[in-house]
Amino acid sequence: MRNFAQRRPVLAFYLLALLIVSAVMAYSITMFILRPETAAALGALAQNIMDGPWYINLVTIAVEVGKQPVLSGIFIFAAAPSISALVIASLGGGGGLKRLLSRLHPFGPERSRADALLLYAALLGIYAAGFAVYDFVAGPGVDPFDRLRAIGGGAVFGAVIGLFLDEGGSLEELGWRGFAGPLLQDRMKSAWLAAVLLGIMHWAWHLPREIPAFLGPFDPGIWVANQTVFLILCIALSICAVYAVNRSGGSLWPAIFIHGGTNVWSKAVGDAAAPTLGLIDLRTLLVVVIALMISVFAGRRLGRANPPLRPA
Repeated sequence: MRNFAQRRPVLAFYLLALLIVSAVMAYSITMFILRPETAAALGALAQNIMDGPWYINLVTIAVEVGKQPVLSGIFIFAAAPSISALVIASLGGGGGLKRLLSRLHPFGPERSRADALLLYAALLGIYAAGFAVYDFVAGPGVDPFDRLRAIGGGAVFGAVIGLFLDEGGSLEELGWRGFAGPLLQDRMKSAWLAAVLLGIMHWAWHLPREIPAFLGPFDPGIWVANQTVFLILCIALSICAVYAVNRSGGSLWPAIFIHGGTNVWSKAVGDAAAPTLGLIDLRTLLVVVIALMISVFAGRRLGRANPPLRPA
């Protein structure tokens, strides 16, 4: 295992992440069959959160899982990329644990601190602009920010704290953009292609959670259409996140902010805006537009330093 982790760190990371989520799904499906009330509890979890004043995030999921501990696999599933990255790095893969954890510093060594601060300011500006777009689409007389205010402290505070509370951004990104992203860029001539490949990997990693959909009424046409949109989102999100990580000098935090922030757009305020182009929701549309702009202006290096420096 150690030899494999050191020779093929990305493959080892990905296979372990898939194994973890597949094990979670196998356990969950077994519980659904042996204890049908478990399946009802899972549906109730999402419904209880949506019926409440807040939205789906780490805190609201934890509250519901506290009532039904059998659903704690939700956290293991979400954290699988980070768990896998920590295991493979501890075995010496990808430069080791020290290199992986160095990416938790807000200012990476591959760019100046001024570059990173400019990047963070730009991210906050784009994040705020996204809320403005949602407010515009919602139209007059509709307040899309009620769920953000429910946190307490106002909509702005809710939006900022939401960057850290999203289970996708906070639990996954150490694996995706912290571990696999830099290694793929090291091995591929184009950072852009590395980001696209990482986006496809990110999408495919979610597929085990689709298994329950095949156990009930199933429309393959709708499923394929939804998965196609999700694939496009994952690729676009990866381009944005990889570019931002590169511009920060290698810090993981921009990826957490982008992943978490775009999920806040969708989960916290998305209900106030109808889909814009059929199956493509407003969040996906915004992320794709931003990713296209980055691709045009940043080129295939996606802001990576030339030559890239190595963390100490």
